[in-house]
Amino acid sequence: MPKRSFAAVVLAVAVSVIACGNGQEPEISRAFEGFKGAYVLSVDKRSFMLRVHERRGGVVAAYRVAYGLNPDRSTKLHAGDNRTPEGLYRIIEMLSMDAHPGTAAYKKLRAMNGVYFRARDGHFRHGRPDIDLGDNAYGPRFFLLDYPLERDRARYAVAVAAGSVPRVRGGYAPIGHGIAIHGNNDEASIGHLATSGCVRMYNRDIIELEKYLVIGTPVIIYGE
Repeated sequence: MPKRSFAAVVLAVAVSVIACGNGQEPEISRAFEGFKGAYVLSVDKRSFMLRVHERRGGVVAAYRVAYGLNPDRSTKLHAGDNRTPEGLYRIIEMLSMDAHPGTAAYKKLRAMNGVYFRARDGHFRHGRPDIDLGDNAYGPRFFLLDYPLERDRARYAVAVAAGSVPRVRGGYAPIGHGIAIHGNNDEASIGHLATSGCVRMYNRDIIELEKYLVIGTPVIIYGE
């Protein structure tokens, strides 16, 4: 048997570790039930990694991500808590800056990227709370998840009853919406707690990720 180089051995071990996962295989398998697509996504908060799983159980791609900047790293409860939700969700909308300019997929993301986010409102560059995040915050792709689901609404209702949801302008902070996987305008933030709740990726990676996705693709977000 021919000898392999040290680099080849290291690569083989790394691929094996990724393919083995973190004991999450049963949940990945269940996510494929009733879904006709070829791939399921998982987001692991502990490792700041998004993985693409195929039906046979292998991992075909893995990408570094950022997520909610709340240091408690808990699951999302209400708007403004800077947390990323946990559990099984699905992609319900796909927007692209490379779509035809006449399509809604292009027009909507272009408008979103035209919004200027200010540090004074809590939207700042990673490690620089005095520097505005600015425009083009969503990058070239935006894949919307179906948060909140009924389980999220039930947990929110319990929290409201317990007084655990802050009051905003005379009422309770709403449950929130608009959680997505998208690109970025702040590459230094990837691999860190950095978003208002979305999962943020390098722009080159979010473009590549699109080839694995269809409307309805399951996304499992694992917590600590």
